[in-house]
Amino acid sequence: MSDIMIAVDLSSFSENLIRTGLELAHKMNASVTLFSVVEIGIGLGLPEAGPVFTDDIPARIREVEERLEAYKQSYPDNNNIKILVTTGNPKNETLEQAHDGNTTMLVVGTHGRTGLDHMLLGSNAEYIIRHSRIPVLVVPYNQQEH
Repeated sequence: MSDIMIAVDLSSFSENLIRTGLELAHKMNASVTLFSVVEIGIGLGLPEAGPVFTDDIPARIREVEERLEAYKQSYPDNNNIKILVTTGNPKNETLEQAHDGNTTMLVVGTHGRTGLDHMLLGSNAEYIIRHSRIPVLVVPYNQQEH
């Protein structure tokens, strides 16, 4: 059985992305992994302001797992949904997890940023498309006509 990995950032669009991925999985008779990454960054504080404290990573992971579990519970007819949460850089972790398992297709969303926003923030979806060794379905966050 093939496995579809749906990579979500838990934004307001995640529900639509998950629904699209689950519809595809149903048509392909595939199992699903709901995947998210808790991004760990480096806090840059001024020395005179005191140390920068990182939040409680295990608590953040549990919070993300609970949110993914709530999405999973929205689809009680689908028993083939697994949940996976990792830490690190979202684009690198997404590719690593997709390539290391039985994933045959990756479903990601894109914000569709352009111009300066795109240059400053980059595009995880674009990076994933360029470096993925498996097919990637990209679901646009903004599905309204331009």
